[in-house]
Amino acid sequence: WFYADRVLKVMALPVGRLVFLHPTEAFFVRLKVALGMGVLVSAPVVAYQIWKFIVVALSPDEKGAFFWIFPASYVLFVAGFFFGFIVVVPAGTKFLLSYGTEYLAPMISVGEYMSFVGSICLVLGCVFQMPLASYFAARVGVLQADWLSEKRRMAVLVIYAASAILTPGPDPVTAILLALPTYVLYECSIITARIAAR
Repeated sequence: WFYADRVLKVMALPVGRLVFLHPTEAFFVRLKVALGMGVLVSAPVVAYQIWKFIVVALSPDEKGAFFWIFPASYVLFVAGFFFGFIVVVPAGTKFLLSYGTEYLAPMISVGEYMSFVGSICLVLGCVFQMPLASYFAARVGVLQADWLSEKRRMAVLVIYAASAILTPGPDPVTAILLALPTYVLYECSIITARIAAR
């Protein structure tokens, strides 16, 4: 809670200044930011506690497979989250604000802006889990690397369509910025599926 203002200041850099339109909006945004930071920082501890709970029921082979899944998943999620915040959000915001004119000035609500930033960062955090998911799907025999390779053209279409739907704004720039790393992760998923098959 005590660091929420500093985080809000950093998050507001792409737009410069934010306003709040309701008396409770500034308070609830601070609360959401504090809770989000708490979840992000405490996730390794929570994952460790979950690991200690389930490890007693696993065989030695299963322990080896699951031992690295929590750290890898956390690192991928954080990488996707910060990629969204550092690359996609500033570029998408700059593009969207470029539509302002002398008679159409932006006055961005802090609640709406946090929803915009949060949705992009969370989506990318989840998308960055793709190589890990494909590894385990290939490991249990549900997915094959050759099938993923054959479906590349379809994947490009689906990735861009999903990126256009998942981005809050209607602009193509944010969708492309979301689609490009997603396609790179699709290629990484083919590699991890091949590794799992071996």
